[in-house]
Order: sequence, then C-alpha cells, then structure tokens
Amino acid sequence: MAIKHTHAPEPPGLPPGVPIDPAQESLVRALRASFNILRVLMIVLVVLYLCSGVFRVEPGQQGLVARLGKLRENSGEGGGYVFQPGWYFSMLPEPFDKKFVLTGQVQSLVITTFMFNSDKAATAKNLADILTPKEELQPGVDGAMFTGDRNLSHGRWEVQYKIEDAAQFVQNVGATPDDAQPLLQRLAETAVVEEVGGRTVEEVTRTALDNVRDDVQTRLQKALSDLATGIKVVQVLASTIEPGAVRDAFLDVSRAEQERLALEREADEKATETLNRAAGDQYAQLLQAIQGYGAAQLSGSDEATRNQRLAAVDARLTEAEAKEAGQVAVRLRDARAEANEVRERLRGEYEEFCRYVEQRTARPRITMLGLWNQMRGEILGNVANEIFFVPQHSDQIEIVINRDQERLRALDEQRTLQRQRKAAGLPP
Repeated sequence: MAIKHTHAPEPPGLPPGVPIDPAQESLVRALRASFNILRVLMIVLVVLYLCSGVFRVEPGQQGLVARLGKLRENSGEGGGYVFQPGWYFSMLPEPFDKKFVLTGQVQSLVITTFMFNSDKAATAKNLADILTPKEELQPGVDGAMFTGDRNLSHGRWEVQYKIEDAAQFVQNVGATPDDAQPLLQRLAETAVVEEVGGRTVEEVTRTALDNVRDDVQTRLQKALSDLATGIKVVQVLASTIEPGAVRDAFLDVSRAEQERLALEREADEKATETLNRAAGDQYAQLLQAIQGYGAAQLSGSDEATRNQRLAAVDARLTEAEAKEAGQVAVRLRDARAEANEVRERLRGEYEEFCRYVEQRTARPRITMLGLWNQMRGEILGNVANEIFFVPQHSDQIEIVINRDQERLRALDEQRTLQRQRKAAGLPP
C-alpha cells in the first residue's frame, strides 16, 4: 500500500522547491490567528467607545453635555442646556462630549464654625446637653458668634439647598454637588456674621431666632444669586445657646422675663374681664370715648370740644344700655329708676303744697292744725329720732336726733335696697 505525503501550501515569496520548517509554519499560523483576534477586539473596542456617548438621566436629575468644552443646547426639549430624565443616544464619547448628571434632591450642609469644641457639635439635638461651663473660650478651638450688644453666643447652622439651575452650577461652581460646599459654607458664615452682628444676644438665642434664620437665608440666597451659582436655599436651620459660663445668668433673666409676661397677661385678662363685666362688648368704644373726654379736659380744650366729647360718652352709654351690656346698663337703669322716683315724689310734694296753699286760703286754722299733726307724726315715727325729752310744766318739746353715722349708713343702705327691689319688680 503506497502512502502519499501531502504538504501545506508554501508561503508566498519562497522560492519553489524550498522545504518549510514545521516550527516556522506553526508560528505563522499562531501569528495569523492572533492578528484576527486582535482585529476583532479592536472592532469591539471601537464600537464600545462609540457607544460610550450614550447616557441616561434618572428621574430627579438634570443632565448637561459639554462638547469640546462648551455646553450643548438641548434643542429637542424647548431649548436650554438641561437634558430631562431619559436616554440620549446621539452624544459623542469623551473627550468630545463630557456628560454631567446633577441631582435635584435637597441636600444639607451643617456648619459648626460657631460651635464650642465638642465631638457631638454637629449631631446633638439639644446643645444644652453637651455644653460645658467653661470659664474662658479658647480661640481657634471654640467658635462663637459676636452679637450686636457685644455678647457671645454659640450656634450650629444647617443649610438645606438644591441645584435649581444646572447650567449655571456647572459653568460657575463645579461638576458635582460636593464642589458647592466650600463656597456655600463661606457664604453662609458671612451671612451669619452680618446678621448676628446687628442683633442682641436675646434675639439670637431666644426671642427672635426665627427672624434671624429667615434673614440669614435671605442674605445667603442673595449672595448665591449674585454669583450665578444656580443654587436655591430651601431652608436654614439654627440651634443657638449662650456660653456655658453665663448660661445660668441668662436663664435667670429669661425666667424673670417669662414671669413678667405671665403677670402682664394675667393683668390684661383680669382687666378685660372687668371691662366686659362693666360694659360687655361695648367696653372698648366706651373706654375710648371716656379717655377722649378726659384728654379734652386735661388739654384745656374749649367748651364746644368738651361738650362734643361728653356727648360721645353719653351716646356710648345709651348704646350700652340699649344692648344691656354689663353693669353699665344696670347702673343706668337704677339711676333712671331713682330719678323717676325722685321726680314723682317731688311732683307729689309740689301738688300737696299747692293744695295746702288753697286750704290755707280757705281755712287757715284748720290747715295749720293739719300740718302740725303731720309734722308730729313724721318726727315721732322717724326711726332716726330715738330719744325724745318732754319737760314738765312747759309747752316746748325738745328732740334729740340720733347722730350715729353707722346707724344712718345702715338706714341709707336699707332704703337703697328697697328702691332696687322695687325697680326690679320684687316685693320690698
């Protein structure tokens, strides 16, 4: 059986009839295979490089593209430089197109520059829990705020912000939100110093802290807007406290102030209650009219002005009486009832006097005897006259009238009570 030997094709360029070394043949085959693999890898890498221009903007983010160092406008979404959430496939890979993706979420920056030295200065919920009663503050270690009344206070400030204009932010601040924090901290510290420097320590630590925070936010936002940073300050929070060496004294002052305010509120409530009881819902107008009349008297106004003010008081009294407003209406009803009673009594006495005049003209002696009997009855029947002395062998009667003031006062009160019961329709 004959065996036929075959040989691989000879490489081109070799002279015919020259035998091929098997090792060289294997090397050529390996190089050829490696070249084919390298060519495939290069094609894949080129494809991947071209696909690296594709980028995605997640919800809540803002995308920007800088082509050769200049921001590219997003003409497909109403203009502007910002690319809204979604996929974008028409971008070039870097370094031709540089992509920026910025979050639109609210971020926070805590500033402890004005805090005393403490490991928990940035996290403690209540600064009083970590405050130590130091006799002196160490410069460079303990921070503090200098208030307008030349006092010191500590404060931890927190700035909550978000990137509102991504184009301005990338052009003037940086490529990531972290790039804004050094600038934001310096501007916030400046705003705090300027605002606190015009306030008292009581305002900064207690009475007007909300106003101080609002004004710091306004100052900070203005500075950021002037620099075109694209950052919006959402809220500024602050926790402030007095230095430990003087905190007890400030607390004593605060307690005294609170006690004073409580007493003032109590006094106002009692005054309002008294005025309501006196004149009901008409007390404010009545009090104003009375004060106006008093001011006219004190200032020496003319008679026409005083009469006008007095008429205003009378009008308010009449209105209060018509609405049955408080004790004013009761007193006015009592006064009018008493006036009517006095008027009726005087009218009766006048009519009786006229009858006596007519009787005296017709029968003078009988009239005198009648008057004598009436006078004797009134004198003898008066409870105020307790002692009578009738001397013997004399036609004169001496009467000792009771001058006991307590007795007279009791009788007056009794008569007043009877009049009030009569005006109210009650039995005497």
